[in-house]
Amino acid sequence: MIGVRRKLETEEAAAAKKLIARCQDLDGTYREPYLSNRLNFDPNMPAFFLYYEKGKLVGLLTVYADDQDVEVTILVDPDYRRRGIARALWSRFEKETASFPIQSVTFQTERIFLERHPDFARNWGLVEEAETETWLGRDRTPYLLNARPEVEVLLANSAHQEAIAQLHHQAFSEEEENLAVSRRYISEALTDSKSLLYVLLKDKLVIGTCTVDLSTNTNYFYGLAISEPERGKGYGSYLAKSLVNQLIEQNDKEFQIAVEDSNVGAKRLYEKIGFVKQTQVVYLNEKG
Repeated sequence: MIGVRRKLETEEAAAAKKLIARCQDLDGTYREPYLSNRLNFDPNMPAFFLYYEKGKLVGLLTVYADDQDVEVTILVDPDYRRRGIARALWSRFEKETASFPIQSVTFQTERIFLERHPDFARNWGLVEEAETETWLGRDRTPYLLNARPEVEVLLANSAHQEAIAQLHHQAFSEEEENLAVSRRYISEALTDSKSLLYVLLKDKLVIGTCTVDLSTNTNYFYGLAISEPERGKGYGSYLAKSLVNQLIEQNDKEFQIAVEDSNVGAKRLYEKIGFVKQTQVVYLNEKG
């Protein structure tokens, strides 16, 4: 039986996390899919497809769609693989989302999974995108942090919203139509109880930002950005270190961050402050 959901109920989310953890343990993977539709461009579009066998969740397809170029992740319990479950989930996804304005679909996986299953991409008719992403992790050792009295790190509020959105847009996409996506990111981060949105202020102006997703087993940093005129001054590492130290006091989780492999400068920054590579995320598209 396949269940189709826009949002996961509490018990469904717990079962999904259990399945994800099982796959990670056996596959050696680290990336945990986002189990919310808060950032999807259409909240009415199905975002989760759950495959049950005798009441047990053994397959999961998640849809991340902050714009019409959709990213899909499929996970199947290792004991139930090669039974057509992934194909069944994919077919149901295609059927249920046919009426929505999806422009493209990209599959997310990890390099280690492809190395252990070398026939997977060929069997599905998929090819790798050139862009890849590295996920890095860090333990809970606090930093010895030198004070920077000219700046302050604060939780953001609605007064910072537009400035953060503009900074996010400039840092991650120059395409004008994606400004709306940045605004949605920031709006949701401000209202989501499982997110913390921080700003770095200098002379009361927003010069940096970072969001922390608390919904997984780690403090996951994303959207870390410093305004272009202030780059190269150590503010990025100061913001990241400050957040690590604050969060060590607030919960018992370790830390994760993701960076595009083409962003060599950011990758070096995170490695320099003690984040260690965990996995490489790979994106697959249908041939042609």
